[in-house]
Amino acid sequence: MTTFKNTCLRLWTAGRNFCREDDGPTSAEYAVMLAVIIVAAIVGLQTFGDGVRGLYVEISGALET
Repeated sequence: MTTFKNTCLRLWTAGRNFCREDDGPTSAEYAVMLAVIIVAAIVGLQTFGDGVRGLYVEISGALET
């Protein structure tokens, strides 16, 4: 029972410390950067998608012969 109590106490302390940390703005900044990267990747795929698809079709045709 002592092990369970110690485990609960450690979890409680870790949760309390997590809530007190001020890493929130850093997480928000990472989320914004990730969103910008995702949007850039989608735009890039839409812009160059047909060209890349044509390149793969050309390579595939060359490999079949």
